[in-house]
Amino acid sequence: MNVNPDFSPSIKLMKPYFLLSSFFYFISFIVLFFIPFDADLDDFKLIGWVHIYMLGFIMLSIFSAMSQLAPVVVETKHYNVNIFKYLYKFLLSGLILLIFGFFYNATFLIYGGFLVLVAMSIYAVELLLTLKNTRRKTSITKAMWMSNIFLLIGIISGIIMSCGFSGCLDINPHSVLKAHTFGLLVGFILLLIMGISIILIPMFGSSKRISDNEFTKSFYTLAFAVVLMLLSSVFSSVSLEYLSYFLTIVSILLYFYQLFSMVKSRKIIEHDIWAKYMYVGFVSFFVSFLLLFSYIFNNNEDILKLGMWILIVGFFSFLIIGNLYKIIPFLVWFHIYSPLVETQSVPMLQDLTPKRLANLQWFLNTTALILSSISLTLNNQQLFFGSLLIFSISAFIWLLIINKFLK
Repeated sequence: MNVNPDFSPSIKLMKPYFLLSSFFYFISFIVLFFIPFDADLDDFKLIGWVHIYMLGFIMLSIFSAMSQLAPVVVETKHYNVNIFKYLYKFLLSGLILLIFGFFYNATFLIYGGFLVLVAMSIYAVELLLTLKNTRRKTSITKAMWMSNIFLLIGIISGIIMSCGFSGCLDINPHSVLKAHTFGLLVGFILLLIMGISIILIPMFGSSKRISDNEFTKSFYTLAFAVVLMLLSSVFSSVSLEYLSYFLTIVSILLYFYQLFSMVKSRKIIEHDIWAKYMYVGFVSFFVSFLLLFSYIFNNNEDILKLGMWILIVGFFSFLIIGNLYKIIPFLVWFHIYSPLVETQSVPMLQDLTPKRLANLQWFLNTTALILSSISLTLNNQQLFFGSLLIFSISAFIWLLIINKFLK
């Protein structure tokens, strides 16, 4: 890959995304204190929290990371980098309206969903146009392309659901729930993570990268599984739904094998902050995979809740935070310090990360994840809220670290 500063947006342009994502990561755990521990999965307040976490933390983190990684991966400039001046404003406005909709008045869901759709559409179309300009046509660029299509479908299905909840459309919102959740969680986030991790793990972990053909197997299998799930929602087909589950399981097993191959080939084993986050993140992925796999057969809501908690608070967040520990210091050094190398003394790249604070944040995050998972298993409210307190402290430290990186 050709790491060229002209390919990616400036750190100044992306600073609001890094700051806002860390802020919402902290806020999301504070909000959980005000949601009943035994809330059902269809409780609007719990669904509101999921949107705060997924849009405020996960999506803003993905926007910030992909704005830098995508053009580097495909070795071309952004089609229009100026969209990032406005993108987060649409997403933030939409998120605020969604919060009002979930916590106070469902009518706001339509307006919030529309603004979120505008933000996602701008992001997806710009990235698709950027990918169009590249000569590198690999399975990873195809995965990036396909994940953005699933992103738009997932958001549109969410707006359809909001119209159903508010009474604007005479439909059952739950009939498109699987299209919404599967399209976004599996079709967009998981597919994107699978593609980008094939690049980042060898880059940051000093391991051998798998071939393009090897990743193609898991990529196409998962993409086809998402299409089948979308079709199952349209035709109300249980057969298509279970075939989608089967292909998703096959794809994830192939991905686990690819991960094992890359980890096994590591030339230099360094247990730095990135590696620690990857260890916990992928263990969380494996555990959540087993839980969600068992849910298919027993339909136990407690298992579904635990599996989803470990997936989004464990796997998604640990992979995001761990990789940002590598990405942000590099961007800061590359954009701010590298031009000064020949004129003055500049810090080394590894000096930009506050190691003690970062290790403390990882320890608290990991401890909170373990305790919260145990509390959900034992149905222990006191232990869960205790783990939320630890999560909140860890998230606040993460917010401080981001500020230190970008000051």
